[in-house]
Amino acid sequence: MADVVAADGKVAIIQPLPGVGDMVWHLPHIHALAKAQPEGAVAVITKPRSRADQLFAADPAVSEVIWLDRAQDGNGGAHDGVLGVLRLARLLRSHHFRRVYVLHHSWRYACAAWLAGIPERFGYGMGRQRRFLNRVPFLPESMRRDHPLDLATAWLKAAGIAEPEQEPLLRLDPAAVARAQAAYADRPRPWIALGLGSSEPYKQWGAERYAALAAALSEAGWGTFFLLGGPDEKPFLPAIRAALGDDPGRLVQSFDMKMGEILAFLGAMDLYVGNDTSFLNLAAASGVPAIGLFGATPPLTHSTAITALLPPDGVPDKADGMARITVEAVMEAVAAHKAKSDG
Repeated sequence: MADVVAADGKVAIIQPLPGVGDMVWHLPHIHALAKAQPEGAVAVITKPRSRADQLFAADPAVSEVIWLDRAQDGNGGAHDGVLGVLRLARLLRSHHFRRVYVLHHSWRYACAAWLAGIPERFGYGMGRQRRFLNRVPFLPESMRRDHPLDLATAWLKAAGIAEPEQEPLLRLDPAAVARAQAAYADRPRPWIALGLGSSEPYKQWGAERYAALAAALSEAGWGTFFLLGGPDEKPFLPAIRAALGDDPGRLVQSFDMKMGEILAFLGAMDLYVGNDTSFLNLAAASGVPAIGLFGATPPLTHSTAITALLPPDGVPDKADGMARITVEAVMEAVAAHKAKSDG
């Protein structure tokens, strides 16, 4: 297909992985690619579950967020299948992009960009994807199973594009952050966030353990507890409230808050402790020291803000790995963090 889009169009990044954590991992790459453009900004094309509209609401590197409509929760999407590629191509064409970066090895997004007539099409170039791209570099096929973070980093390096950020960094609205922090200014310090949510049952530490942890943290002098999770974690509240002696002033729950509201106060936390979930990545990207409970999953290594806590034998296990992480072990990690920060 001929390259028919105007050369003065916008620049897009397609990052199709669905999770919030997936998008956080790609923050350094998105910021690096935006900085490499004359306008200093890009459009991000991704899936709604990434919450990219809220993550990038105040980020000057992202000019707009455009949704990919792919199947989720058993429901088909408008961009699924062969007809879906054609629909996606029409969507891309309507935005008049001059350049696109596909941060994934799938052929369908590169094909849609080709059908849309986008003049400059960059991507990893693995398998069938390569025939739809017209700009180098390409990554070797041997990297196909590498972690998405490693793929994006390797591609930027091959392209000679510097990463100004070595770790994910959220860019938030200072005014919104100030308002959120002022709203809780009367709550006792230090503040700790407990990340209760989990995308899979095997990643969940459980209400009973979190309640016991809250009691131990309270005894150790922690002031206010911010409970991070969604509606599924609401049943945790009675046990944690009871563990803190029914003092409502020491609990802030976010179960019905939007992601943007949580991000506004998350950066004010003194510490985060929680499951391997999106809030762990968000806390670290907000500059908050974070203790992640990796009983069932390999520890994340993309951020120095994350301290990984594993089962006693150091081996994650989906069967009972989370249960083998004790409250005492978490308290030891908290004490080690406090000693380091006080020193």
